[in-house]
Amino acid sequence: GALRADEAVNSDDAGVAVPALEAVVKRDPKNAAAHARLCDLLRKADPQKSLAHCRAAAEVEPANASYATGYAAALVQLRRFGEAAAILRRVVAAEPDNYAAHANLATALDELKQYEEALDEYKWIARARPEIAVTHFLIARAYDLLGEYKLALEAYETFLARADPARNQLEIEKVKLRKPALLDQIKRGVKPRKR
Repeated sequence: GALRADEAVNSDDAGVAVPALEAVVKRDPKNAAAHARLCDLLRKADPQKSLAHCRAAAEVEPANASYATGYAAALVQLRRFGEAAAILRRVVAAEPDNYAAHANLATALDELKQYEEALDEYKWIARARPEIAVTHFLIARAYDLLGEYKLALEAYETFLARADPARNQLEIEKVKLRKPALLDQIKRGVKPRKR
């Protein structure tokens, strides 16, 4: 019986793992690992329930950056960007190489329209994972929104050179639509907006 319960808890099938993990946290509410796994498994199916488990894991083990990042990621999914950014800033300060924390912080800052700070995060992501072409699109978009048109154009060109036509089709189309106006703004010498 214990072996089957252990298999259920570790199952890749959420339909099997979730009930088994819920039984674990019912017996042991301080089981941070079980809460963290439920946090991940429920993120898309039940974001509110996921958030509760993420919070529980982070409360049981507040020094665990992975649990804090999971909690913040759940907040990002629920569009609670300010709360997420505050947590993620602490995680990044404690673990400067935490990719998931940087990625979620970039999203939160972008949604909060804090483009300069988001840009710093996107640049970090581009250095950490240069193979991800869409990061260059996000860098370009941030420069564009900040009125740094020449830097935006350079980043858009970098994105286009690295983009996969199938995977990045939407972003490629956005760049094609934006580029003529951007070139015109550069040609006319439109100045960056005041910050």
